[in-house]
Amino acid sequence: MHGGLKWEKGRPSSIRDFSVNLNPLGVPRFLEELVEDAVRNRVYSFYPDEYRQLKRVISDLYDVDEEMIGVFNGASEAISLLDHDFFVPEPNYQEYPRGSVYLAHEDYEFRFTLQGQKVITSHPNNPTGASLPREEVIPFLQEGKTLVIDQSFADISPVDSFVDLVKEFPNLLLISSFTKTFSVPGLRIGFTIGSKSSLLERRAPPWRINAIAYYVFSNMDLKEARSFLVRSREEVRRSLEEVERIQGHGLKIYRSHAPYVLAEATVTAELLNKELLRRGYYVRDCSNFVGLRQNHVRFSLRPGYSDLLSTIQEIIENLSYIS
Repeated sequence: MHGGLKWEKGRPSSIRDFSVNLNPLGVPRFLEELVEDAVRNRVYSFYPDEYRQLKRVISDLYDVDEEMIGVFNGASEAISLLDHDFFVPEPNYQEYPRGSVYLAHEDYEFRFTLQGQKVITSHPNNPTGASLPREEVIPFLQEGKTLVIDQSFADISPVDSFVDLVKEFPNLLLISSFTKTFSVPGLRIGFTIGSKSSLLERRAPPWRINAIAYYVFSNMDLKEARSFLVRSREEVRRSLEEVERIQGHGLKIYRSHAPYVLAEATVTAELLNKELLRRGYYVRDCSNFVGLRQNHVRFSLRPGYSDLLSTIQEIIENLSYIS
């Protein structure tokens, strides 16, 4: 569901994996130092406390009340604790609980609307990278309808955040993740912001966050974190502008507002990945997303994406010549 290559003999693959969506800047040094500090202090020998300091850090970072914060073992755990009667606009993240689905409008940028009484969606959307318009969100909330927005990539994307709306609208719940923001999928930290956070936490198991992850993010310097987020958004913005200039050569690239991009090739995603693996690359086959086709792929904007795109265009050209 997340993409990503399998480990080999207990070790990550050496293939340049563009199927996983993380911060293109990688792990910031200040976070690596905290991980080293956590191991040196043997914090893994202790249970963490009741997440009070972690919630304090998150509330300060986003300027919301601590009572609005819920913490979980990744955003996926928070999602798994939701009710199962949500409408989901497709294509969308595959772990959302689906009571009913409907399709977004497809063009060179996907356009998502909010339909039904309870909706869960991503912003920016995964896998398309489309943003959710504020003029779509506010009227929906004003009608008293329930909305869950997964903002796991919003902190590092050139999009508006909806954090400012949680105080006004108790029917809004935001889900986010330090995993993606700081490029640390091995440190599982997800959180919610909204008045319903405490309800979700009551459904969650105790000791759901390991001591190393708790130590790292509870001691994170907020000034360094904010500076890193600003640099991350600028890097993603710059990369997206570069990618938008690349069209043709058998590849349709959709407009994105995220650290990843959806594209449609003139060959199937399965065949494209087969050829890419031979050259040391891998992308996300998106053919199993509702509303997408067998030629859709998604790639992250990690370093080297320009070489990846050149390789993809070369493969498509060679396959076209053979056929």
